[in-house]
Amino acid sequence: MLNTRGLALEVRLSAYLDGELGDQERKELDDLLTRSDEARHILDTLKSGSAFGNTAFDDFLKDPVPLNVVRRIKQGSASVSPATERVVEARTSAARTKIWPRALAASLALLLVGGTAGYIIGSKQVIDIAPAQTATAVSRGWLDEIADYHRIYASQRDHMVELDSDEKPQIESWLNASVGVPFRIPDLANRGLAFQGARLLVVQGKPVAQLMYRDQEGDVIGFCFLRNTENTTVTDPKEDIRDDLALISWKKPGASFVIVGPSSDASLQTIAADIAQDI
Repeated sequence: MLNTRGLALEVRLSAYLDGELGDQERKELDDLLTRSDEARHILDTLKSGSAFGNTAFDDFLKDPVPLNVVRRIKQGSASVSPATERVVEARTSAARTKIWPRALAASLALLLVGGTAGYIIGSKQVIDIAPAQTATAVSRGWLDEIADYHRIYASQRDHMVELDSDEKPQIESWLNASVGVPFRIPDLANRGLAFQGARLLVVQGKPVAQLMYRDQEGDVIGFCFLRNTENTTVTDPKEDIRDDLALISWKKPGASFVIVGPSSDASLQTIAADIAQDI
């Protein structure tokens, strides 16, 4: 069985679809699929691609095999290639005639048509792809950067945080002044999370507080927030998936918040709801 933890969600779901995962990892993805629309959409896309490939292969197998190939197979010829023979069979006896003048004319015509078609198709691809790339660049928001930061710092053993957990008063005063969002460090011990410390990030030119916790299995959970004066309403926690990470984000007037951790952790929603109620 494969172990796909830490890989892109598309890779994990492909292995899930092929039945190549162990029971524990399969259960993790089952839980993720029940709560994530994005994960279900990726799985449906993979299923559609698999079904299309199977149909195309079945159609190929249904193509009639030329009679001479059948006879040679029955005679035990070892050099028979049905796929190649189908191509050869399609050639007509007209090849025995003098075809050079017609071949030259056809080649020139195909060159002209092919060049024109290639230009049109190439132009269309440039027109279609450029807006998509622009949209991707624009849509990359602070959550994407938080996910990148989390992957880097969660893997650090000795330098995961700037200030350790035993410096809570300094952390609160430092981040309150730096970020501009009043807060107290959430106590998540009842959720099985031990506070590890904090650091200061910069996302889209703004200071962001990052509080780090570790669960009983050793996974790192991050709680990040930044000042955002454009926020004027309160929103409920919403889940986003970035490959192997889940991000539960919400807003309050003047600030944005997010919990980030392994996408297989079903408790992130509850943790986010607890913090959103208290902070």
